[in-house]
Amino acid sequence: MKTLLALLGLFSGFALAQGTPPTKASFSNVLKLNAYADNWCMVYINGKLAATDQIEFLPHNVVTVSVLPIYPLTIAVIARDNADPKTGMEYTSQIGDGGFILKLSDGTVTNAKWKVKTLFKGPLNRDTKNPKVEYTAVPANWFTPDFDDSSWHNATEYPSTRVRPDGDYSSFDFTNASFIWSDDLDLDNTVIFRYTVPKPATWTKTWTADGDFEIGNIVNEARLAPTSGPQMYAVNPEGLAAGFLTRIRDGAETVEQLATNVDNATVAIPIDLGGATDTVRLSLYGSSIGVENISATIAGAEVENVSVEAAAATSGVFQYNLTIPRSLAGAGNVEVVVKRNGKVSNPVLVRIL
Repeated sequence: MKTLLALLGLFSGFALAQGTPPTKASFSNVLKLNAYADNWCMVYINGKLAATDQIEFLPHNVVTVSVLPIYPLTIAVIARDNADPKTGMEYTSQIGDGGFILKLSDGTVTNAKWKVKTLFKGPLNRDTKNPKVEYTAVPANWFTPDFDDSSWHNATEYPSTRVRPDGDYSSFDFTNASFIWSDDLDLDNTVIFRYTVPKPATWTKTWTADGDFEIGNIVNEARLAPTSGPQMYAVNPEGLAAGFLTRIRDGAETVEQLATNVDNATVAIPIDLGGATDTVRLSLYGSSIGVENISATIAGAEVENVSVEAAAATSGVFQYNLTIPRSLAGAGNVEVVVKRNGKVSNPVLVRIL
């Protein structure tokens, strides 16, 4: 009997040492989030990416996802209207308009209490003959709960008759939600929003098992496995590079595209290196498992001052920045290759006049 009691005590002590198993959340804890943007949006919840419109240009597409809320709940959104990055114009010759609306099934809706900041504006002064644009740098960590948005303006509400929603909008619940944007629905093409939902008086977190699936952690875990070089992204089957161009001329920066659509096919926009004082910098998208020991070549020529940065928080996409040597003027179609620790990426193509 003493032996049995001793064993029971041992097992009891072992159970206590192991701790109480965590309690999992249930579907009764989950909220439904509906978001609709003219034309595209990305939604963060409490600093983590929760939803991205996977169709970059399908006017008035609804994004709907399940959300496990922890209050206070900070919602941060970047929304973009379809607009040419160089002119701010839509469909080449007209001024477009935006609009965003969101509803959570806990009753949270978009309204004028949300905060907004404009990042991309144009054509300035509604000048469609000589269009100019204005960019504002994206604030660091703007999507995190502790970011200070007190200097931002309150959002402006717009009636649905002004935004004119279509597509599958009517199939989703947006009851009591208002369309919001900055105070200029036409000229402000990219905006960011923030809103923090206070903890409801009756809400209690009933689960203790929380995940840890930050993309950054997954990327760090990938360091344990042997890998090839960075994987560069392309926008067509021929390997045309995904990214954009920044031109620095007389101290002013302008952004230009690397590709366009012709007869339903994506084709290269030739890069003009411009005058002798112009600096032309490529920013190309790809994946990576680190930012150290990065180098690159264009047409086999080593590039100086290569840098790499996360293209968007928690997205796993990296932006490789490299200046095009002026000696490559007239080179035509050339391959760009990125290396990390000597491991070579797949080549992508650009066209240089």
